[in-house]
Amino acid sequence: MKSSELLKVLRNEGALPFVERYMFDGYAWCCPTRTGREYSDVKAEISKVFRIAPSDVAIVGSAKYGFSMCPDNKFKKFDNSKSDIDVVIVSRGLFNSTWKHLRQAYFSGEISLKNMYQGDIFRRFIMVGTNEYFDTIYLRDLMTLLEKTRKLASTHLGLSQTLKIRVYSSWSDVKSYHFWSAQKLGETHGIQQ
Repeated sequence: MKSSELLKVLRNEGALPFVERYMFDGYAWCCPTRTGREYSDVKAEISKVFRIAPSDVAIVGSAKYGFSMCPDNKFKKFDNSKSDIDVVIVSRGLFNSTWKHLRQAYFSGEISLKNMYQGDIFRRFIMVGTNEYFDTIYLRDLMTLLEKTRKLASTHLGLSQTLKIRVYSSWSDVKSYHFWSAQKLGETHGIQQ
């Protein structure tokens, strides 16, 4: 999907149909040959690391379509040498376990963790793998899974870009966040819903 097609869908159908129909379909631009089969393989391999179903893994962000959908980035093209790959992981158990560890960090006096993660928790996901996020011993389990996934991506899946992981508790939370994001993108292009 091109950026002009994305805007057409948002204008004609709305943000919710876009998210429901296109955001989590069988396509990801970043997969080596840009085919659905390779995306399925990537999801299957990542799901093994997290011990979840392949249907609970998705690639989003600029790696999904080859350009950023962040309203502030003006459809910036995916850069193979600089861009990262955003991976959605849906796991209630992992989300709850990580949330528990973050609360322990807060109660043990690591105040910066509260500031770093409170926005994510409000939006019902936990992100790891970027320089902006403070990785501590409280996120050790999640960071171990991220490192396994990064190694798998570079050695077996042909993905050389840095992976970022967003852990969600449910697909409802995933879709709610991306619905909000698609609405914001539409609004920056004069599309009111």
